[in-house]
Amino acid sequence: MNARTPVAARPGRRPRCAIGAAAALVGLVLGLLPAAAQPVGSPADTAAKDLRTKEQRLYDIQLREAQWKVDAAQLEMDTRQSDYEENRDLFDQRIRTLEELNTSARAYQKARLAFDRAAIALDQTRLSFLREATHVSILQATKFRTPDGHRQADIVVQNRSDLEQAVSLNPNRSAEEVRSLLEIQNLRIALENREGLIIAEPYEVVIPSLPLDAQRRLSVRLLDDVDDVVVAMTTLDGQRTTYKIVLRKESLQDTPTINSVQFSQEGDLNSKIRYDLILERLAEDEKTFRLAVVNLPAEISYAFIDPATSASLTQVKFSEEVTRQLLELELQIPEKLSRRFVDQTLSFHVLVTDEEGLARLETLGRGPGAAADLDSVPGNRERLELIPRGKGAIDIVVANRYQEVKTGESATFRAELQNTGTLEVENAYLVPTVPMGWTCATQPDTVARIAPGEKEAVTVTLTPPAGLGVSEYDVRLEAYGRVGAERVEAQERDLTLRLAARANLWRNSLLVAALVALVVGVAVVSIRVSRR
Repeated sequence: MNARTPVAARPGRRPRCAIGAAAALVGLVLGLLPAAAQPVGSPADTAAKDLRTKEQRLYDIQLREAQWKVDAAQLEMDTRQSDYEENRDLFDQRIRTLEELNTSARAYQKARLAFDRAAIALDQTRLSFLREATHVSILQATKFRTPDGHRQADIVVQNRSDLEQAVSLNPNRSAEEVRSLLEIQNLRIALENREGLIIAEPYEVVIPSLPLDAQRRLSVRLLDDVDDVVVAMTTLDGQRTTYKIVLRKESLQDTPTINSVQFSQEGDLNSKIRYDLILERLAEDEKTFRLAVVNLPAEISYAFIDPATSASLTQVKFSEEVTRQLLELELQIPEKLSRRFVDQTLSFHVLVTDEEGLARLETLGRGPGAAADLDSVPGNRERLELIPRGKGAIDIVVANRYQEVKTGESATFRAELQNTGTLEVENAYLVPTVPMGWTCATQPDTVARIAPGEKEAVTVTLTPPAGLGVSEYDVRLEAYGRVGAERVEAQERDLTLRLAARANLWRNSLLVAALVALVVGVAVVSIRVSRR
């Protein structure tokens, strides 16, 4: 029962493992024969036939090595498969044990897995070479400012993969088939700064498909004013490539753009107001431009100031190196500005133009009403607003702030309400604050209007109570008025009143009579002495 008969001794059967293994071994040995064993021509003939580059030869060696591993794995797999099938047949005939059958089955599965891994490695080698043949180039990168003032960048990319290299790596495929393999799918592109922050909107642009030799133009809005960016490209398989590039400056218009952040301001009369101006021109040539202000009242003077040097400018120059200018527009609001402009919104324009535009502007005029024809003036402009604010203020003027009155008498003095502001003060009145028991009266009670710089007199009468003793008393003066809906008040003033006792008439008369008699007596005596 346990005696086993060798397979070769059994009639009618041939060992399949021996035949397959022998055939595979012969093929592998023939494939690995050295080149010296084959007839070759002269070295000149060999060099003439093989015109490949060293990179292509290296790729070929690596592919042949990967293919050899596949063939070796397939040989091992075929051998193990033959062993397994033979052991299965012998097991059915009760010649091989179950353990031997399982051992051969496990060996066959391991060989099969090794073959699959070798095949995958071969495909990965081919794909890695194909990836190295794939390349995206940046043909153009420019930045410019749009008519609405936004900074924009245009990036032109092209699929410039190496078709010849890819064909040499895939000799079994046609050029059209290889061309389709070089098509890039879902290419993601983003613009970053040196710190790796995305500075363009949209933050990421996706190109669904980029065939070989095809170009795509990407337009993004720059969120930061930079001259150089990092273009980050990420392919579908996660491979990331970055390019550090300098943006080429272009301009959609030859004239600089002009913008102001503080375009609307308020200012008091007799004060200075400054607007920030940002001028930018992206071009490679050098050119000079003129500055002008239109539709501003002639009473308000202006000047363009360089904040770095405080110099007053009328022209600005731009070149390839100087593409951005920061200026300030200074307005001087006079104290005597026409009343029709006060507390009104004044709209005017700042222009940057050339000599031709300036000449055209001179024919139109720069005063109010000229803004309607500015479309015919070449250049760019920015609309600004100014609200001149008047200031209402009053003051109390008293010539003599110390007075003396007798007991039982009233003190009368003159005070003046002066308008020290720039707006007309209405319904102004004086308010005296007197000691307890005193009475006061003002004439007039209310001053209807006080023009800027003018004065209005007010008579103040103060009466002390009866029986008040001799002393000094303080009186405080306050004044109020209105400027539109706003209430204004004057700085308070203090007066000092001295209350003196009333004089005795009889005693004063006797003293005067005695004094007169004394003077007459002295005169008579002097005359008599002189006669002697």
